[in-house]
Amino acid sequence: MRPGRGETWLSIGDLTFHLVSDDRRLASPPPGPIQAFLTTPRAADVDMQAAWTDALVEPEGRLLFESGGAWRLVRDREDFVFSCRSSLGGPDPYLTARFDATFSHGHLLVDRRRFAGESSESVYPLGYPLDELLMVHLLSQGRGIEVHGCGVLDARGRALVFAGQSGAGKSTIARLWAARAGVTVLSDERLVLRTDADRLMAYGTPWHGDALLASPGCGELAGLFFLHHAAEHAAARTGGSRAVAQLMSCLFLAFYDREATARTLAAADRVVSATACFDLLFAPDPSVIDMIEAVMA
Repeated sequence: MRPGRGETWLSIGDLTFHLVSDDRRLASPPPGPIQAFLTTPRAADVDMQAAWTDALVEPEGRLLFESGGAWRLVRDREDFVFSCRSSLGGPDPYLTARFDATFSHGHLLVDRRRFAGESSESVYPLGYPLDELLMVHLLSQGRGIEVHGCGVLDARGRALVFAGQSGAGKSTIARLWAARAGVTVLSDERLVLRTDADRLMAYGTPWHGDALLASPGCGELAGLFFLHHAAEHAAARTGGSRAVAQLMSCLFLAFYDREATARTLAAADRVVSATACFDLLFAPDPSVIDMIEAVMA
């Protein structure tokens, strides 16, 4: 290994990310939950090279999406090119990421000028928003979905998912489950559901919410609950188009790509069709976990 060179393999949602750079700062994940997702060298689903540049410019190409803030996406011939910005750094991008059409190879450029005074040992380019964008595109190729949700492995090893948008109670449910013996909280914010095999599998991610809970564990999906605040607990079976619509409202979508969105919708439909789905009305009280366990029994 050349002096200063860095190399990292990550496994999230049973997808392997390989990042390499001549400057180890660009290939070293920061301290925190992501460290639990480091893995040994292996064949990667996406290989990426990261490098510094002193003259980062806005990529040219056909505009596919403008977020109005953190990121922008253009199509340059066959490549997808993201540019990422920060509200603290003005209108120019601090990072560009160019991927081939299959998202199997990427080239990341980081503006050296923006990090000249950074004392940290890590200037990690795979943080938000690029981590989320990359995962969404990889899953939307027919692999599965990324869900706004809390996920747990119960004492029997079954994966239960509690889907909801911001404020729905994901972190509250995660804390209540975390107090139970034999339970692993996969995440209190974002989960990966893989739908490209015979069994539907739920995976934890390093992208946690307010409860700061994350795990690289996984399990076969056994139940899907849509969160609703209420004064008293209740669980009502749901399914069909209503459940698909609720699940779609909690997904990360490549909505500017018609084919990718269609594949995501098909994956959501398979999840709902193959899983026991419930509307969960709950108050922030530990007794809701007893009710959920009774429902699953």
